Amino acid sequence: MGSGKCRLVILIIAAVLATASGPGVTIAPASQTGGIPPKLSIVSLSPLRLTAPVPTGWISQPPASSMRLAQFQVPGSGQGDGEVIFFYFGQGQGGSVEANTARWQSQFTSPDGKPVKPNVGHLKVSGMPVTTVELTGTYARGMGMGPAGAPQPDQTLLVAVLETTQGNLYIQMHGPRATVAANREAFLAMVRGIQ
Repeated sequence: MGSGKCRLVILIIAAVLATASGPGVTIAPASQTGGIPPKLSIVSLSPLRLTAPVPTGWISQPPASSMRLAQFQVPGSGQGDGEVIFFYFGQGQGGSVEANTARWQSQFTSPDGKPVKPNVGHLKVSGMPVTTVELTGTYARGMGMGPAGAPQPDQTLLVAVLETTQGNLYIQMHGPRATVAANREAFLAMVRGIQ
């Protein structure tokens, strides 16, 4: 193993060890050397023993509920802020990918009031299957089927469902369409970087 790769492994192990000791999630700045991109923080998702590289421009917030492992405000540069949330409900909890996709779809309508079709994709991350779901339209966000909150026009929901051996990890980014579009590649890079 070359010295650059060795240094990278040591830095990643140090970041994991520094952040995995407490419950919930801890954030450690990523090194600006050793091949780790300088504008990322490593987030430890300790119940699942996973880490995710999160852009430092996203603002860490205290989780609003015990079902949220982590949450971040995504600045919208005048377009309105978005939010990224890591949900974990436990092994066998939270419903299937298909049931959740149907629920998210039920909360969206097009400008003329018609249903919105989800854009669904599939990939592998660290050997685990991931399903991505993306919807854009008028969004009435809620926990159950159908609209629950106040309808917000021109919104996007982008979700990655990571199927781990300990249960599904749901990573959501939602907010104004322009804000989500501007952060879409960073979100997907974060998902692909989960280890």
